[in-house]
Amino acid sequence: MSERVRVILRRGKSKPFWLGHPWVFSGAIDRVEGVVPETGAPCVVEDERQNVLGTGFYNPMGKIAVRLLQHRRTTDLPFDPQPFDRLVEQRVREAAVRRQALGLPHGRTDSYRVVNAEGDHLSGLVVDKLGDAAVVHLNSRAMYEARAVVADAVRRVLGPERIIMAVGDEASRLEAIPTGVHYVWPEERKEDGAVQVLENGVRYRVDVFGGQKTGFYFDQRDNRRRFAELCEGRRLLDLYSYVGGFSLNALVAGAEHATVVDSSGPAIAAASANAQLNGVPAERLSAHAEDAMVWLKEANARGLAWDRIVCDPPKLARGRGHIDEAIKKYARLNTLAMSVLAPGGLLLTCTCSQHVSEEAFLRMLTDAGHRLRRTVHVHAVWGQAPDHPFSVVAPEGRYLTAVLISTSEG
Repeated sequence: MSERVRVILRRGKSKPFWLGHPWVFSGAIDRVEGVVPETGAPCVVEDERQNVLGTGFYNPMGKIAVRLLQHRRTTDLPFDPQPFDRLVEQRVREAAVRRQALGLPHGRTDSYRVVNAEGDHLSGLVVDKLGDAAVVHLNSRAMYEARAVVADAVRRVLGPERIIMAVGDEASRLEAIPTGVHYVWPEERKEDGAVQVLENGVRYRVDVFGGQKTGFYFDQRDNRRRFAELCEGRRLLDLYSYVGGFSLNALVAGAEHATVVDSSGPAIAAASANAQLNGVPAERLSAHAEDAMVWLKEANARGLAWDRIVCDPPKLARGRGHIDEAIKKYARLNTLAMSVLAPGGLLLTCTCSQHVSEEAFLRMLTDAGHRLRRTVHVHAVWGQAPDHPFSVVAPEGRYLTAVLISTSEG
């Protein structure tokens, strides 16, 4: 990387960064000194008195202007930042040790999240272990520019048989980096991106190149297991099913039947194939490549109902300016889901929109129940799996809310 530029903050803007917050937005910056390439540059961040707060990467094109990677917590001690390559490998290794402390991997689960960005002090970097592969998500300009360094660190720490790197559409838009998915190691590999994942004793075949998501939703792993334990002998409706995470956990745990609904044809095909992979008879799974809202309206009109329903839509609020619109969508969706919930049934409804608070989501569920003249009973509120840690000073990393409810008349 090139020589560090100086990013000097405005008066009164430094406190969050002394506490360890990793993001500096442009509004907190007074000026930038030094030559800044169009692709950004490593930087040192200082307060208005020229006290060094830490080092990171300045991206003039990014929504987040600076991602701090090393913090200076006090002026009483010298600050000697590590070289980037050494820092990345050390923190990937530390993150892997934390997963071992959580019992990952183990005999029933070989796939999990190894690095969770800010939650592991590596803003802009996510690393998932999927079977024999490591999938590296480059979510910042800094990590994209240093992708060769990142790949080397992942290879040395995790020892995967292959490394796949990805830049998603959202990261591309926010960080001004090229989107795409490709092998980086071994370079000569030409086969497709199919990987086999073992989670909770259930096997899945996931296409990291052709799927709607480059990988697997590990954040719901524990919630899939918990919900499956409540599904024995029951009929399940799995909305926004992707490749069948919730439904296959439930079927293997003894659910009578599962209906999966997802707008993605390839995801629905993968869910059916994954059922076969786990020895689930074809008659116990019905799959529908349709829009969940449209499908629910038709199911309600036909008087259909299910004992267990899981509703796990994609992120509906992309920013704070979309919260009200997202709440309205969640309300419509959950009203429809409650309308096809059998008496005495259970609904697990989720939001992965970090801008929608738990309080707002629960209030929405109350309103949705009121539309149907039903009382909503909350039995549990679950979050993301423990291999998705978040930093206390950056609560934006706490994004998943899964609420287990039942309803009653009156």
